[in-house]
Amino acid sequence: MKKTAAFLSTVVLMIVVLLCPALSEEVRFVTVQEWLDAKGECGDCMLLLKIQEVLNPVVAIGADETGTINLYSGGETSIIIEFGNEERMLTGYWIVIANPKYNVFEGTIEMANWSLLRLMPGIE
Repeated sequence: MKKTAAFLSTVVLMIVVLLCPALSEEVRFVTVQEWLDAKGECGDCMLLLKIQEVLNPVVAIGADETGTINLYSGGETSIIIEFGNEERMLTGYWIVIANPKYNVFEGTIEMANWSLLRLMPGIE
């Protein structure tokens, strides 16, 4: 199961990179753990995350091979992405986000004020 998930993550990442030819060399992909270790200070960075669970319409849990993180959709400079409603839930979807800000909300670290670059249905 883990090998399949790692393989799918790699395939999705390759597709995203191929579909984003405008990316500069200064923008790089980081993992959740790298982002946490840097406390969000990763410069221009992107993350490829799978939405594991929708907690409410604007908060979800995103994951990669290194860990999980709360994703807050919205903030001062970003548009609000609705992770779920009565008609559709984004659980299992893959997202590519750019430049998330490190935010602590009620004792929980979350990514906030990020830009959505891609949203792709998950392969089950």
